[in-house]
Amino acid sequence: MLYQKFKYSILIIGLLFNLPINAADPQIHMLVDTCIACHGTDGSSVGSATPNIANMREKLFIKAMQDMRSGERPSTVMRVIAKGYTDSEIRIMAQFFSQQQAIPHRQNFDAEKAAKGRQLHNLYCNGCHKIEGKTTKLLSNNLAGQQMPYLRYRLTEFINDSDPTLSPLMKNALKNFIDNNSQDSLENLIHYYASLGGK
Repeated sequence: MLYQKFKYSILIIGLLFNLPINAADPQIHMLVDTCIACHGTDGSSVGSATPNIANMREKLFIKAMQDMRSGERPSTVMRVIAKGYTDSEIRIMAQFFSQQQAIPHRQNFDAEKAAKGRQLHNLYCNGCHKIEGKTTKLLSNNLAGQQMPYLRYRLTEFINDSDPTLSPLMKNALKNFIDNNSQDSLENLIHYYASLGGK
């Protein structure tokens, strides 16, 4: 009898951990609402220096938060903010944002640069950041409609090798891009991702 109760308790706990996050849960919103000021409602940013985190792959979200919390990934205010969350709270936030629909930010872009950037994307980036910059959650974060200043800043960090958390795959891909293209080409790529949010 005791074994049966234990077995069913384990089954119920297992089912609960696989349920989707309840967006109406006030405890969940107590965690994620602290992100809205910079990252926008449900993770779709409107600030030029902050990325969309809506629909972000859970593992990427968790790794980013943990890396900023430890100081391994360079950051400004996020290093302080990330220290306020436990691993379990970060996992809850990761699951919540992974379930939100990303709304690409509309911004001005140069159509000629964007057209050139599309060709570059297909050559160098499409393997991980799928067609039109919209990714599956299996590989990498969504680039479609991300703010140009944010993309420019992060890519500069990558090029200057100032972020040790950059994956070897991305590092090699970016090196290949830089070795074969100019700084202008990088700007074309940025305009292409901006164009995917509309004008």
